[in-house]
Amino acid sequence: MSLQAEIQSLKERVAALEWERRKTGRGRTNQRGAADYLGRSREWLRKLHLQGKGPRRGVDGSYSYDDLDAFIEGGDTAQSIASEN
Repeated sequence: MSLQAEIQSLKERVAALEWERRKTGRGRTNQRGAADYLGRSREWLRKLHLQGKGPRRGVDGSYSYDDLDAFIEGGDTAQSIASEN
């Protein structure tokens, strides 16, 4: 393995560890709770998912608060909200 590949691998491992450390373990919520948490409607959230956007959701359709926070921090929410207003 080259030095650059090892450095890249270490960066990815550190990023994964930092992400795990930031998780709060606050649990999960349904679509209504996620929309309320984001300050938007359920319809808005549904439309985002139809466009292939929106926060990550589990196979059962639930959302973790950590994923909702990551979505907010990613800037997608601000852009989507601004485009609707």
